[in-house]
Amino acid sequence: MKFLKRLFQREQAEDRLFVLGLDGVPLTFLTKAAHSGVMPNLAGVLQRGVSIPLDSVVPTVSTVAWANYATGVNPGKHGVFGFVDRHPNPFSVHIPSSNDIKVPTLWEYLSRAGKMVGVVNLPLTYPPRRVNGFMVGGFLSPDLSKATYPVELAPKLMEKEYRIDVDTNLAFEDMDAFMADLHTTMTRRFVACFDLMRSFSWDIFHLHVMSTDRLNHFLWSDQILGTEEGNRDFFGFYQKLDSYLGELLEQLPDGCRLALVSDHGFASTRALVFLNQWLEENGYLHFGKGQKELLTMLPDSRAYSLVPGRVFVNLEGREERGTVPQGTEYEDLRQELIHRISGISHPETNEPLIRRVYRREELYSGPHLGKAADLIVEPNPGFDLKANLNVPAVLGPANLPGMHVREGAFVHLTGIKDPPKRETLPRLEDLTATIMELLNVATPPGLDGHSIL
Repeated sequence: MKFLKRLFQREQAEDRLFVLGLDGVPLTFLTKAAHSGVMPNLAGVLQRGVSIPLDSVVPTVSTVAWANYATGVNPGKHGVFGFVDRHPNPFSVHIPSSNDIKVPTLWEYLSRAGKMVGVVNLPLTYPPRRVNGFMVGGFLSPDLSKATYPVELAPKLMEKEYRIDVDTNLAFEDMDAFMADLHTTMTRRFVACFDLMRSFSWDIFHLHVMSTDRLNHFLWSDQILGTEEGNRDFFGFYQKLDSYLGELLEQLPDGCRLALVSDHGFASTRALVFLNQWLEENGYLHFGKGQKELLTMLPDSRAYSLVPGRVFVNLEGREERGTVPQGTEYEDLRQELIHRISGISHPETNEPLIRRVYRREELYSGPHLGKAADLIVEPNPGFDLKANLNVPAVLGPANLPGMHVREGAFVHLTGIKDPPKRETLPRLEDLTATIMELLNVATPPGLDGHSIL
């Protein structure tokens, strides 16, 4: 408990920043909710600062997006490319953790500069790293007792019945139970947050709300269509979130700046697009008899996919069963796949399903570029890319009403005048340098991002 006793409450609020992470909440929706009276506290916040759209990541995955935010670099430098990543030889897939982030994080930079940091529930923070302050791991944390730094913080949170994440399985069985779980999880997170704010010293506090992403996956289409039940549950949740935002504003020390950050937007899901099925139907992926698994693909396979929209060439010398020669054949195959995948269309309407197919070097750079997919497919909004095998067709019915889209990421900063205009949208990795500038900490060399102020 000695560590906790050293975290005393500061008397001054100078150069302090509170960041509220709102996972998967597009700025357009929040602006509408604020102006329509659903979120009056948010309306007040939006009037006292500037809202800046951001460019999200491709593929649009929360863990990758927040890793960019937390490191100031792209995946080619920090090493995390998807919700699942793969080892090519021997072939295996794994869910990345904070151990897979190969560079220092914002929280470590600030700790080294003598700043006190508090981080609660941010994705890809398990296992928690040692910081000058405290950290509570995000939704991939297996157990609260293992998810805090310092370890003495866990019992304190357990006393308040803190929850790491909502049980999304409830939404498929009992929507009322799911909504109750959402509210309870959010309530206990904010209660814990307010206690931590009062009890410990901090220069920056990042509180992450993951429940917004969970809700949007299941009810985004309902609020678009305006169904009575969907409106009740959907907007009721955001009204509750707004009430906690109001309480947060009351709890913030005088002079403390507030930032709202979202990593991506949402769209209604119209259909699923199974890229492995397309690769198989078009002769790029082959299996023998029996259950299809990537581990059992035949050596003459030339490409396979991992979710969402990442295509790997079965490259000789890299993949366990690699047969595509490096050099000209590799590049020719990539060009062929770019052309053909870009042309995938809806079988009934002929509308294009794919916005763009990128070579990995168009999106990433750095020492870990070799871990990236050879091609990254960005779908048009409404068409969610999947990698399932053993499906009957390339196109399938939506399994969740809402899906991630690139548009919608933003940062809102209170007490800030209009930032300099840029020809392109700022990126999530620009927020690392921006936060360091707000806290009067020198930006370290090697970051991809630059302050947006």
